[in-house]
Amino acid sequence: MSEKVMYIGERDVQKHLTVESVIRRVEDTWRWYGEGTVVMPSKVTLDMSALGVKGWVNSMPSYVQATDCAGIKWVGGYEDNPGRGLPYIRAKIFLSDPRNGDLRAVVSGDWISDMRTGAQAAIACKYLAASTDVVTIIGVGRQAYASLLCMGRILDIKEVRLCDIRRAAMEHFMSRFPDAPFAMAAFESNEEACRGSDVIITVTNADAELVREPWVRKGALVLTMGSFTETSDDVVLKADKIIADHIGQSLHRGNIASMARRGLISEKSFAAELTSIAAGKHAGREHPEERIVCQLVGMGAPDAAIAALLIENMRNAGVEIPTFDLV
Repeated sequence: MSEKVMYIGERDVQKHLTVESVIRRVEDTWRWYGEGTVVMPSKVTLDMSALGVKGWVNSMPSYVQATDCAGIKWVGGYEDNPGRGLPYIRAKIFLSDPRNGDLRAVVSGDWISDMRTGAQAAIACKYLAASTDVVTIIGVGRQAYASLLCMGRILDIKEVRLCDIRRAAMEHFMSRFPDAPFAMAAFESNEEACRGSDVIITVTNADAELVREPWVRKGALVLTMGSFTETSDDVVLKADKIIADHIGQSLHRGNIASMARRGLISEKSFAAELTSIAAGKHAGREHPEERIVCQLVGMGAPDAAIAALLIENMRNAGVEIPTFDLV
């Protein structure tokens, strides 16, 4: 008896996946979920800070019927990593046979997780933005980079406004888009950057009101992608529509969680999930002057589906994927 397990590192992940293929796979997985062919419970968080470990890990299991794989994304944030030259967010993806429990593959998930995050922002804008001429991004880390990279592949953007507490980080961010077809500028004030913007994206580690309601114009889309509070309550409460990638998760983490704990938001407050919009079961934007707030807390199923696509691509290319025997 043997149990051959494939293992795929970052180099092969980036070699055999493209940004465009990740965007397509995320949208497909959202649609499959909306059609009822994905099983995915809410993520479970392991917070180790109470015992002095400066880190947390999310366990995100799923079964994606179209790929015939069960999988789990194991992703966390590690406070001391940046000082060690490591990414704050680290991820691994495990795929198994859904029928007998054999472990099929262990896949490095750092790039996949970043690009899946970025793809979510791009697809959300596709369905929910009235315009993407002017985009404001608050927080300029790796996931913000991935978001703009993916958005630039499928959206028409004319101006990008950046806000971050670190001026050097904004300068570095802009240097990563040397041939961008849109203008980019760093702003000292969140308010100045938000006013008149078509899309406002918060992707930070903050727990603060980074965006306030008077700064959000009619017709704007506000995307919150952080783990904690990122807007004032009234940005959400005065929105014409509240949408999430996964309502159950959004009530327990992210920008809306605090409002849910205080009884200001409930499941009934949401107009739809993006998965049902992608499946054609609910409308996205219905009027150009709607103000829409969308919370993206991340779903594990797209990451597992991307890992399955990676294996398919490598096999189709005739690449011999390394394995180890678990038995």
